[in-house]
Amino acid sequence: MKSQTRVVVIGGGIAGCSTLYHLTQEGWSDVMLLERNELTSGTTWHSAAQVTNFGMNQTMVGLKSHSIALYKELAEDPDYPINYHHADGGIRLVNTEAQMDGLRHFTSMARGMGVEFEVIDAEECARRHPLISTENLLGGLWDLFDGDIDPAQLCQALARRARKAGAEVHRNTPVTGLRQLPDDSWIVETDKGEIHAEIVVNACGYRVNEVGAMMGVHHPVMSMEHQYFLTETIPAIRDAGHRMPLIRCAISDYYCRQEKNGLLVGFYEQDCQTWGMDGIDPNFVNALCPDDLDRVSDVLEGAFARMPALMEVGIHTVVNGPITYTIDGAPLVGPIPGKRNAFCIIGLRAGLGEGGGHGWLLAQQIVHGEACYDTWPLDPRRFTGHCNVELTALKAIEDYRNEFRFHFPHEHRPAGRPVKTTPLTPVLAAEGAAFGVVNGWERVDYFKPDPDFAETHSFRFNEVFDVVAGEVAAVQHAVGLAEVNGFNRFELTGADVHGFLDRMICGRVTRKPGKVGLGYLLNEQGMLKSEATTANLSDGRVWYGSAAASEYHDMDWLQSHLREGEDVRIRSLTNAWTTLVLAGPKAREVMQSVSRLDWSKEAFPWLSVREAIIGIAPAVVMSVSFSGELAYEIHVPNAQLYAAYLSLRQAGESHGLQLFGGRAVESMR
Repeated sequence: MKSQTRVVVIGGGIAGCSTLYHLTQEGWSDVMLLERNELTSGTTWHSAAQVTNFGMNQTMVGLKSHSIALYKELAEDPDYPINYHHADGGIRLVNTEAQMDGLRHFTSMARGMGVEFEVIDAEECARRHPLISTENLLGGLWDLFDGDIDPAQLCQALARRARKAGAEVHRNTPVTGLRQLPDDSWIVETDKGEIHAEIVVNACGYRVNEVGAMMGVHHPVMSMEHQYFLTETIPAIRDAGHRMPLIRCAISDYYCRQEKNGLLVGFYEQDCQTWGMDGIDPNFVNALCPDDLDRVSDVLEGAFARMPALMEVGIHTVVNGPITYTIDGAPLVGPIPGKRNAFCIIGLRAGLGEGGGHGWLLAQQIVHGEACYDTWPLDPRRFTGHCNVELTALKAIEDYRNEFRFHFPHEHRPAGRPVKTTPLTPVLAAEGAAFGVVNGWERVDYFKPDPDFAETHSFRFNEVFDVVAGEVAAVQHAVGLAEVNGFNRFELTGADVHGFLDRMICGRVTRKPGKVGLGYLLNEQGMLKSEATTANLSDGRVWYGSAAASEYHDMDWLQSHLREGEDVRIRSLTNAWTTLVLAGPKAREVMQSVSRLDWSKEAFPWLSVREAIIGIAPAVVMSVSFSGELAYEIHVPNAQLYAAYLSLRQAGESHGLQLFGGRAVESMR
């Protein structure tokens, strides 16, 4: 084993093997994979190994298309063919009109990536899969290229190709420590010696946080026990003359695919179980959890009703093994927050089906700095410091229970809430606020017209439409007040701040004290990385503001571009301050009532910033608007937020002030 290499990939499952292979495809051959035991000895070996083209966004569809094409190529390799049942077809079953609308939405979205799905009715579902009942079934989504693959053969094939291209694979080589050097390279410690690597990749499956701890980071990844069983031969399958399509049933929370002449049937039970929260036995290798079919009895009843043939066949094998979930169900593929030359490819709950694409996406980021697709849906920096083990477990359980039930627009599920709030959260809740979640923050979506008001989530306009319209009208004709919490807010100081920002932002950066500008940050390819508001305070400080979800992303981007010796300091104020937005034609009159300063357009014109006292609360006020009306962003320390809110509410009463939420903001942008 050599002592120096360009990249060390830690973990020999589908994530690690795919990353290693794709690094060689991108032109890097001086790369190495370290596996603590044998390849695929973690989660990969017991995977149900379904390979679907269905994804919740276009990036995921594109990655799955890449996986399918790659796996088909591997299966057809005459020197090392693998078992891949390509294009058996698959159906996602649903039983509500709202879900049927969702299937149409995803079909249209996938078409934009060159993938054709088909929405079919219940009778057509039964025609294509004759073992299912149409009772309580409206229809489904047909995926022509659905199939399954042999997980061990797949990983061995990828490792074989990587080795042929110059990569090294070392089995039975556990990583025991990681040290980062001043030049941001890494010393990887193993029981066989140290390796000096430019870059490390955490691809450790359910042991992700063992390696994360070696770097001093925690990843929001949780393992869940997941059970499936294999049946004896089913005559209808044996005699069909063709392979049966895969089934994923959102009605009864189960899936099945053909396995020899029987079925592999898996369950997403409500009485589910986390695994490994308090540590994992180091000897848990090629191992399973104890069977517990009683836990899935409710789901099993639904599967029997949908597929009566299951009641007439025996079970010959039960598999219960850990699979990984992230806090939002989507993988973490990309740079590790707060670290240099460190990447991860983790939380791949459906790793076999999409792992080929994930490794491809990560290899592009490592080699080129960017990838061919939008990587934000998978970016590890989309989560911030609130994502502890307990919260991750709650969200993983919730996501597991809803495996086949996609989110509707504006649907924010309840587990692990509230986690991030401001002093106004209970105040606004008492006013009837309906909350959404942005980077963990409880943010007002709209205000309910009465306490019993409930939204019907749908891909169509619903009862909230008129409520939001009323809030928009208040801003358009009078004045409205909104809390926008979690807004990303950095304070930049130092002699070189404006030179630094001028280098980072593609347009002109205003340097004049008291002025606000809007800037776009680009990568080396000229593609957009972030949008930010910059505000020059009178004492030389510069505030940088961007979307709440970009907190870690933007901090990483800015810090990674600081030059040696550059006098720039970046401090996050995100969790200490909150923004109140006062908007509408009467906003100036309200401001004049709560502050002794002159708020006329001559004294405080468009794109101005200054410090002020709002009632008795200190604030930084900007004259900017995202509503199309006169507006002020009032940034207040959380300790004085309630005081500022009371002053604005009281001053606004005589002007018809109405509270409004995020959906009204989005409607007016």
